[in-house]
Amino acid sequence: RGEGQLLENFYANSCPNLESIVRQEVSTKFTQTFVTIPATLRLFFHDCFVEGCDASVLISSSSGDAEKDAKDNLSLAGDGFDTVIKAKQAVETQCPGVVSCADILALAAREVVVLAGGPTWEVELGRRDGLISQASRVTGNLPEPEFNLDQLNTLFARNNLTQLDMIALSGAHTLGFSHCDRFSSRIYSSPIDPTLDSSYAQQLMDACPQNVDPSIAINMDPETPRTFDNVYYQNLIGGKGLFSSDQVLNTEPDSEPTVSDFATNPGNFNAAFITAMRKLGRVGVKTGNEGMAVRTWLMILLLVFMMMQKGKGQLSETFYRTSCPKVESIVRKVVTEKINQTFVTIPATLRLFFHDCFVEGCDASVLISSPNGDAEKDAPDNLSLAGDGFDTVIKAKTEVEKSCPRVVSCADILTIATRDVIELAGGPSFKVELGRRDGLISKASSVTGNLPDPNFNLTQLNTMFAKNNLTQTDMIALSGAHTVGFSHCSRFANRLYSFSPSSPVDPDLDPTYAQQLMQACPQNVDPRIAINMDPATPQTFDNMYFQNLVTKKGLFTSDEVLFTNKASQATVIDFANNPGDFSGAFVTAIRKLGRVGVKTGNAGQIRVDCTAFNS
Repeated sequence: RGEGQLLENFYANSCPNLESIVRQEVSTKFTQTFVTIPATLRLFFHDCFVEGCDASVLISSSSGDAEKDAKDNLSLAGDGFDTVIKAKQAVETQCPGVVSCADILALAAREVVVLAGGPTWEVELGRRDGLISQASRVTGNLPEPEFNLDQLNTLFARNNLTQLDMIALSGAHTLGFSHCDRFSSRIYSSPIDPTLDSSYAQQLMDACPQNVDPSIAINMDPETPRTFDNVYYQNLIGGKGLFSSDQVLNTEPDSEPTVSDFATNPGNFNAAFITAMRKLGRVGVKTGNEGMAVRTWLMILLLVFMMMQKGKGQLSETFYRTSCPKVESIVRKVVTEKINQTFVTIPATLRLFFHDCFVEGCDASVLISSPNGDAEKDAPDNLSLAGDGFDTVIKAKTEVEKSCPRVVSCADILTIATRDVIELAGGPSFKVELGRRDGLISKASSVTGNLPDPNFNLTQLNTMFAKNNLTQTDMIALSGAHTVGFSHCSRFANRLYSFSPSSPVDPDLDPTYAQQLMQACPQNVDPRIAINMDPATPQTFDNMYFQNLVTKKGLFTSDEVLFTNKASQATVIDFANNPGDFSGAFVTAIRKLGRVGVKTGNAGQIRVDCTAFNS
């Protein structure tokens, strides 16, 4: 009954480019973080097994009682949600009000399998989005890591999936990760689970010692965790299934022959996986007049997104090709000279750019000086901005004016300088979009509430960044800029001396690191004393910041929460292990940051003096 009238060519006339649009968005997201792949695939499975494949898992509730808020769904990585939302936004620009979120999720699940080296298949389409999303309806509808074969078969059979389908879908565990608390009973019970290979059990103990933070995660496939292949089944034969519900597939006589077949014949596994995924995609679907084609909540989100996009204007990488062709080389020369004078130029310029964009948009309003002390730079949150950042932009503007008077904005010079300090610190290079104009408003009162606080939690961080059209992945990537720079003792002293009545020191701080911080910042020390934010490589733009978070060496609460919160932890681990993933995501995020609230065309002005509005 639930299969309705799904068709492979459902959108052939109404949205013919649908699949290529989704493929492009998924590919872009994948280049930012590998977590996109397991996160999207798992999101599809969790969606289909509760209310059917109707995108009910995507709903957000202000009361915290939607499907995604259920305990079993709290570990769903945010990159899966972000993938679908981005794809939906792109689809809406070409086919407004036509394609359901459920179909986009089904297509995205296919795309991530292909990107990971797995098989492709034709996706049946025509689902409509569900009207129910309740946390209470999740319980009992998702498999547990301790399930035996009978429990697995019973749960899958309720969704019209056979034992063969179940074993094939379990092969998706060749990708992704799991938290220690999901399998710790296998390695710390007495005796250790005898179906576990002894060497593998020791590896798990080393990675997940007793009493470790249960949110620590490890790869589910210890051999090829980034490739969709049949090694999962080979692992089962070798006693290296992470969950009991994985290993039981090989230890039970009824399922063992299928495991052996898939381990030996990747073609058989791929074929069975395709069949199972197509059947999974039919579970409980809404079609015809059921549900809704386009959710109201997502349309509202899209309208907000489009309003934000208005600020992007006509930025172009070649904006000054004719009017000031040497602008980038001029700025680079000044920045290089300034760095030779002081390393502080690097973090100071980078932080100045961020603080500018998050208040009035990227319009150099933070550079304005006021004799009344009421400009943006005079706000309490901006008083710690180092003077070397301002000096870098002012010097660069002076040099640019000699070659191209009244042509290049201070906002664009700050943007170029930011790219240059990143590259000169060892970070990635990237093309800078140009064409901003300088703002006409600079008020200290506008700053309050627009910059992240060092004590922010993940929700507060995501909310603030989302206001600027930046995703959680963008936020985590941009936080990686804390790999350079410093902070004053007063910004984190509460983590050392007054965290809570029961624990003066934040338990999320590594004890040795906490002691180092206390020695550098004793109680009642001058609060202006500053220390490096990255205790390992403070003068190199690298992924060490994320490695620090994994070992509880994040300086701010708002840093460490990126690792302690399960919704963001996977991205931190990915960036800690894969510098290329971090660099790619950072470039994407910093380019997006540079589009926030920009003035173009006839808006604003081109200042002659970056510190003063034109008279």
